[in-house]
Amino acid sequence: MPDRGEGVKIEIPEKFNLAEIIVDGSAEKFRKKDALICVGSKELGIEEEKLTFEELKIMTDSVAASFQREGMCYDDRVLLVLPDSIDFYLAFYAVMKLGAIPIPVNTYLEAEDYHYYLEDSRARYAVVFSGYEQAVKACERSEYLMNVFDERDLRKMAERKVEDFTPLRLSRDSMAFWLYSSGTTGLPKGVVHLQHDPVVVCETIHKLVYRINEKDVCYSISKLFFSYGLASCGFGSLYFGATTILDPDRPDVSKALRIIQEREPTVLFTVPSFYARLVKEDAPENHSLRLAVSGGEPLPESIWYSFKEKYGVEIVEHIGSTEALYAFIGHYPGKVRPGYTGVVMPGWEAKLVDNEGNEIEGDGIGKLLVKGDSIAAFYWEKHEKTKKSFIGEWYDTGDTFMREGKYYRHYGRADDLIKTRGLWVSPVRVENALLKHPAVMECAVVQGFNENGLEVVACYAILDEGFENEIVSELRTFLREQGLKGFEIPEKWIFVKDLPRTATGKIQRYKLRLIEREMVKA
Repeated sequence: MPDRGEGVKIEIPEKFNLAEIIVDGSAEKFRKKDALICVGSKELGIEEEKLTFEELKIMTDSVAASFQREGMCYDDRVLLVLPDSIDFYLAFYAVMKLGAIPIPVNTYLEAEDYHYYLEDSRARYAVVFSGYEQAVKACERSEYLMNVFDERDLRKMAERKVEDFTPLRLSRDSMAFWLYSSGTTGLPKGVVHLQHDPVVVCETIHKLVYRINEKDVCYSISKLFFSYGLASCGFGSLYFGATTILDPDRPDVSKALRIIQEREPTVLFTVPSFYARLVKEDAPENHSLRLAVSGGEPLPESIWYSFKEKYGVEIVEHIGSTEALYAFIGHYPGKVRPGYTGVVMPGWEAKLVDNEGNEIEGDGIGKLLVKGDSIAAFYWEKHEKTKKSFIGEWYDTGDTFMREGKYYRHYGRADDLIKTRGLWVSPVRVENALLKHPAVMECAVVQGFNENGLEVVACYAILDEGFENEIVSELRTFLREQGLKGFEIPEKWIFVKDLPRTATGKIQRYKLRLIEREMVKA
């Protein structure tokens, strides 16, 4: 039998507009309360700014009315290339109020990447920050775009006040927005989410696990184009009347520490690699954090303990995906087991299957399938990949997990598992052990090959300052002391200055595997 999370009954209307719930509904309840606080960016020329819930409703109404006059209508796809700023919310929810489909994408890409998004989605409109030259360049050569707007256009539109703008009410199962997968294994896929998906996320994990409320100040270092950032602070915080802090700049440890101290967020959302950077620095003397959430990839146990020691707050880890919109496995505050990913979240079901698709009963290791109401409808124009990943009501995560009682431990992507000497090795297990050594800042363990072309465990590692490459013997001894078996200990060691990553910070292990295969061919 599948594992079931906490039971939830959610009443969702048959007809509504998501912006009507997130923006307009919150404006009725929290009128004069600060909804958004943008700390500004000198590099991007964005000034510090605040917006109340009431002002957000009025301004999105005005922008929506202006978009409508420009010809934007139901089902039009609208590409958004905007920093984490008030402009993002104006565009995202104004587009949604018309029944059009906002598609926020990574802001750190090249022109060819944006061209791919534009052509794949056949977006008719785009809203692009004027300082993002690569995105502006891509828009100039799109054959589908009818119009392109920037942040200056948004503000002019917002000044044209309208009265009694009524958002277009759609089916609960109408398309609401798309997100593109981060592309860890190839070209990004358009992940289509429906109107009811965000409501499900808010009424489950945000309400029952994190208990977000109007007294909270939420700060997501993970960006809004990332499903984790969008679900946390794009709609999760607004839904409950919490204030959201926005930083338009690239994630920076020094600036994040200032924000934590000066802006006093109570809930922090970021990824393990950023927590690793935070624990290298002194914690602010005074902070207001009650909750620190980690998502995106597995959190090393050593980082959990370091953060708890410095901040006095436990990190609550979870794992989700763009397809699931948010977390399906995670921890409840106060019930965290460091080193484990967590338990099945409210409203979700989970099961492990073997290579033949047979369900694994009791404790064991297998591929994780999940079932929940925020799972995406399909991949845009990717029929074969849709059939492979969305299996009836179940979504195939592609992740391997070990189950121990109610708790799950992430073992890595199914295609990340390493075979050596005829035995399977979990890269996550090896990486977590290595990260406990003070010399190792970050690492990725992948399938490698020795000089004879034989399969071995290879480790790509970034060493901390003061440590030299001659440390290999010490690291091997350390891993044995951590309980790793001989076949699990890397035979091949490569020390690097950086690791290939997606825009959301995930390590692209497949690129390291490609490097290894190219070495064999050579």
